[in-house]
Amino acid sequence: MLPLPSSTSKRNRTYFPSLPANHNHNLSSSQQILQTLRSRTRLTNLAVFLLLFCLSGSLILNLNYLLIPSSNTFSSTSSSRFRNGKVHSKGWDDLATLSQLRSGIPLSIETTIERDSRYNDLDHLIMVPGHAIWLGHDASKVNENDDWILEPMQKGGSVRTYVKHIQRGVEELKKDNKALLVFSGGATRVPPSPPLPEALSYHNLAHALDLLPSTLIPAEQGESKAPLSLNLRAATEEHALDSYENLLFSIARFKEVTDRYPRRITVVGYGMKERRFTNLHRSALSFPLSNFTYIGINDDLPDLSKHYAGELKFGFKPFMNSPTGCHPPLSTKKLLRNPYIKYHPYHISNPQLTELFEWCPPLQDHKEFDSLDDYRDVYGTSFSGRLPWNSDGSVADDEQVMWDRERD
Repeated sequence: MLPLPSSTSKRNRTYFPSLPANHNHNLSSSQQILQTLRSRTRLTNLAVFLLLFCLSGSLILNLNYLLIPSSNTFSSTSSSRFRNGKVHSKGWDDLATLSQLRSGIPLSIETTIERDSRYNDLDHLIMVPGHAIWLGHDASKVNENDDWILEPMQKGGSVRTYVKHIQRGVEELKKDNKALLVFSGGATRVPPSPPLPEALSYHNLAHALDLLPSTLIPAEQGESKAPLSLNLRAATEEHALDSYENLLFSIARFKEVTDRYPRRITVVGYGMKERRFTNLHRSALSFPLSNFTYIGINDDLPDLSKHYAGELKFGFKPFMNSPTGCHPPLSTKKLLRNPYIKYHPYHISNPQLTELFEWCPPLQDHKEFDSLDDYRDVYGTSFSGRLPWNSDGSVADDEQVMWDRERD
């Protein structure tokens, strides 16, 4: 409880006892000020004022920290360092270009990248999804199971199909000097399998088979510079854990290599997965159907009915229910396919796609059919946000959700 004001006190309090009782008129000005400040009520009020002042300052500082983080974002900080047409030396940005400063990518990474200018001319993504891991021992035995890490169901001749996928991807690459071939697939096999990504093993196999020579390609008539050789237009995407990520992450990898997003996409994979990639994954990413091509190559077997039935049950329908694979059972598969605890880097290299990377739509209800052919004109749900290849955020009519579409 605060003390009573000094005017109400019944007792005269003397703070200079050596002075006579009637001494106020004899005090110096400094002594009078000290006596006034030392009165109990004023001393208490001053302490309260100081406490409130400190509390207010602390509150302002905390609000400033919460609402305006000191780091802000690396992009805004970096952009502020480019002033009057000059890069101001602050460490990482010593040699940064204006494009790098505004890219949204941390400069500690951006300033380590120097692309051949011809990469920026590429606009066609050719993607080959991985299915197994080639150990790289003997290219002459590539069609034999012993040199591969396989699931039990893959030991009936599937490795020959994987080689065909790689070969066809290179054939498509040769047809288009503005194409980039991306092998996609992470280190999905549990120990004692080595932490070798499927994509890297495919890339190694392509080189072992001499499919990606470094031979210079002459410039065509009207071209000012020769295109990049095949070996420089083949890359790996080493983090995808399922087919949806094969497509999405390959687009992100294309951006890393070329500094732009593809205008065209060609996928070379299993024929039975064409509906999954074209109707579901492509649609989920809102990529234009007119610029998307799927090349299907199945196992060389007389009867593929079980393969198509398995694709419908374990691939197509689950992805219809969960377009990005963020719900079980697809999310459980991703968990099991990441035994080496890998984090993909595309949030950093592709900040434009952050919302897409984190997109997890609710489980979908749809009318079910008994055959993949019955889903020919049925498309999955699409991301509705803004994307670099769909700047207005709109979705084409043929890409709308049609779960209950009545067939003619």
